Amino acid sequence: MRDVQAGRKRAMLMAIAVRVGNHKDYNGGKMAGLIVPRDVGAENGIENFSRPNGSAPAEKILIRPYETKDRDAVRRICCDTGVWGNPVESLFNDRELFADLFTNAYLDHEPEWALVAEDHGRVVGYLLGSVCPNFDRVLIRSGFQTTLKMLGRLAAGRYARHPRSRRFIRWLLTAGFWEQPRHPARAAHLHFEIDKHHRGQGLARLFWLTYEKKLRAAGVKQCYGAFFSHPDRHPELVYSRFGFSIFDRKRTTMFEPEMSGPVEVVCIQKVLQPSLAVNGHSRA
Repeated sequence: MRDVQAGRKRAMLMAIAVRVGNHKDYNGGKMAGLIVPRDVGAENGIENFSRPNGSAPAEKILIRPYETKDRDAVRRICCDTGVWGNPVESLFNDRELFADLFTNAYLDHEPEWALVAEDHGRVVGYLLGSVCPNFDRVLIRSGFQTTLKMLGRLAAGRYARHPRSRRFIRWLLTAGFWEQPRHPARAAHLHFEIDKHHRGQGLARLFWLTYEKKLRAAGVKQCYGAFFSHPDRHPELVYSRFGFSIFDRKRTTMFEPEMSGPVEVVCIQKVLQPSLAVNGHSRA
């Protein structure tokens, strides 16, 4: 029974953590937060990992620690890139609660692990992460609070003229609970998003290298992220070049019937310290 309950909590957690099309990553699977679930393709951010020589980031764009003043910009980018790299309104017509769902837990509880990309004083991308071993509980509590607000607005008729929003809430409360892959236990994770005008310039790569350096300095042994994958676009192939391997994957119905072909939520992991086994269990 305890194993079943733990599995259900993890499923709920991943449903919250994985971005809609970008999962906890490039702008196509918000790598749970490494990077969850946006439009997965070179034009939407995968290219960021495969073009290390992009000139704009190195010469113009600053990767720096998140500051409280950046919160509005982070929330804006979150919603501007919420569905396969595009604005979230096609899926869920409530920017406030969408941003709450995917940013509050990180910014309220571990803002010290967040990074932003700044171009001439304007925030054009962000990375949110966590290294807390109990962050699952934080995500569940934060997600539960946001979901209650969604249900209240649903009951008040807030989404009466937007059927897709109602379907998203229904999916979140039902199928979304079961359609999330497993993730490594007690591992760090992250997701990042990049403004559409700054994709393809190597920013995702710079975000990851900066975050990985921080993780290693803190003695973190493993991290993971999640994103969406479908037959035409396989971001997992890109991440494999950076030492990530697939931990688990599961089909999702979130985008049906709009998208043709199966869509999967893919959880990937990277072992940062040799003492950690591939499955996330210590060798000691």
